[in-house]
Amino acid sequence: MVKYQKKKVLHIANKNALHGGIGTVLDYLHNGVNESEDFQSDTLLTSYDHKNKRPRLSTLKKDDSNKNVKHADLDSLVEDYDVVHVHGIPHYGILEKLYEAKSKNPGLKVVNTAHSSVKSEFEAQLENAKKSPHKKEEARSLQYLKDRNVLNDPSKFADTYWGSAIWRQEQIMTISDSVQHMNEAYKAQILDEYSAEESAQKHTVVPNGVHKIKETVAKPNKKRLLFVGRFGKEKGVDEFVDALPHIFEENPDAEVRFVGGDKSGKVVEIYKKKVAAKLRKHFKNKTGHNVNDYISRIEFTGWVTDKNKLAEHYQWSDYLMVPSKAESFCLAAAEALMHERIPIITKTKALDDLYISKGVAFGIDEDKRDGKGIAAVVNDVFKKDPKAIAKMAKEGRKFAIENYSVESMIDLQLDSYRELLGMTPKERHKKAK
Repeated sequence: MVKYQKKKVLHIANKNALHGGIGTVLDYLHNGVNESEDFQSDTLLTSYDHKNKRPRLSTLKKDDSNKNVKHADLDSLVEDYDVVHVHGIPHYGILEKLYEAKSKNPGLKVVNTAHSSVKSEFEAQLENAKKSPHKKEEARSLQYLKDRNVLNDPSKFADTYWGSAIWRQEQIMTISDSVQHMNEAYKAQILDEYSAEESAQKHTVVPNGVHKIKETVAKPNKKRLLFVGRFGKEKGVDEFVDALPHIFEENPDAEVRFVGGDKSGKVVEIYKKKVAAKLRKHFKNKTGHNVNDYISRIEFTGWVTDKNKLAEHYQWSDYLMVPSKAESFCLAAAEALMHERIPIITKTKALDDLYISKGVAFGIDEDKRDGKGIAAVVNDVFKKDPKAIAKMAKEGRKFAIENYSVESMIDLQLDSYRELLGMTPKERHKKAK
């Protein structure tokens, strides 16, 4: 009997991009591919010396062991695989190796997961800089780049951060045989912004996934709001803090829990004081409100890494708050649905496509993503029929299991690899004899 030879897949990601959901999903994918009948998976995590545009040191995760890989070794390493899957935007050194490997081995397939459009990120950064009195110099620099067409001719500005990033995103999408997106909205956006309609057939959607929860705890129905994640400005934590006085004014029996913040705890302490100050100021001249009681109803847990502890926080809650400015998938929303909890999220095109339009989440209008706007949505949700909410939560869990489970994500991913490699359905699980 001839031993069946599995196809080899190499995942490449920048170590600096592994915080949050990207690192989690990469682990799920690496393990899931290795458990399949047709493929084996290795992961290359890279770090860079930005001055000479070469990977400084890379770590190869293979067979649950790690080893360091030098830049010179990447030639033979990349050529040793059937599929190279790049997560995000690679650095110059990786792009160089991919072009060389493709020229030597035309059968090598390259896949890119595009987490977002760099062009949109540039526009957002420019808009924010213009609004801030402390960022006038940054606004001038970004406007200079835009006026000189960095969005459509980024190679002229390859020595700048934004010119380099836009150019590298163009290059990885060009060289890739398949470009994957988290949702249809991001796919349409990148096709439009990068004028990629001619190659639209190689752009596909493969959502992220989270683990199924075998058993759920009944929803408390006590007006409990949960925030999970970093206290980053883009996550909407400040807007949610601004909403708290307006929520407690109509719902003095509400409860709030912040899970996350920062690993050191310094940022958490800042937000504890900020929340208390906001409440005291808002209710200073209002009678009939016990501010100390409201403050006691708000808990900050700090950074949580234990999965069982995190599950307990989801089970404690009624609703997950996600007032983010932008999210490509939002693992926390999928996790909440798995726990039979309902997300209240910003109605961006991406999150509307993934959750709100599917009837499993409530939306916050993008142009009303401030304290009063968020509070208005929450207060309205609190008035809804508990039976209707319970039904929505059950349907949300069913939807997440069918569409956003790790198993579903891995199945879609494996199918995409098989299609690229010309494996027909009959050949997919057929062992050579």
